[in-house]
Amino acid sequence: MHASNKPQAPEALGDAAGATPHAIVVRALWSGAIGCTVRCVPTRRTVLAQVGEQCWFGKWRTGERRSAAAEWHWLHVLPTLGLRTPAPIAWLGRGRRTLLITAASTGRALDAWATDAHREGWLPQLVAWACANIAPAVRTLHARGLVYRDLYWNHVFADDPRLGGAPSFLDVERVFRPRWRRRRWIVKDLAGLVSSLPVPVRSRDQLRFLRAYLQAPLRSSRSLARAIVAKAARIARHAPRYG
Repeated sequence: MHASNKPQAPEALGDAAGATPHAIVVRALWSGAIGCTVRCVPTRRTVLAQVGEQCWFGKWRTGERRSAAAEWHWLHVLPTLGLRTPAPIAWLGRGRRTLLITAASTGRALDAWATDAHREGWLPQLVAWACANIAPAVRTLHARGLVYRDLYWNHVFADDPRLGGAPSFLDVERVFRPRWRRRRWIVKDLAGLVSSLPVPVRSRDQLRFLRAYLQAPLRSSRSLARAIVAKAARIARHAPRYG
């Protein structure tokens, strides 16, 4: 599938007789013939389908075509900057309904890994991995003038961090390039990571992550650190709309 911000109509995939196996699965997802719901809110529903040995996710939206277009766009752009994302497969639309399909990212969310690491005693190893992999990725994003706006540990997937490997960033529809107040958005991204820590992480390890992000001593960034802590506290007090 191409990276155009215009979704395909389901009919463009051809009839069942002439369609490729790939297109047949896409049409089956569109028609609701396969897939089970894994998350549902008023305007979005995410389904999971087993496709051979792979898993695909389909994200249905109603009346949110701009968000779907943004996610499809960034799924193609962010990998060119060195950030892994779920592989985009298809984007279809008819009327107010759209369906964006991606391959499932391997591994688990980082908040789940952190819970295990805390319980099993290898949290320092996870912190080191995050400093070596997550911090530079976020720095790259910000250096390109972009911000994530939805940067929480449950939106970052990875295989077992003890074995190395690169993280994968999910739910990228809110990425954008701010024209002003850029520092505010950078603070929000970093504070999102602090506020979504599922286990206690020592202050010096949080500062170690910030230093890895800055690639510079912390002495000149004390105001940034204070802003991140304050914003993280505000985010933590916010009750999510849909749990």
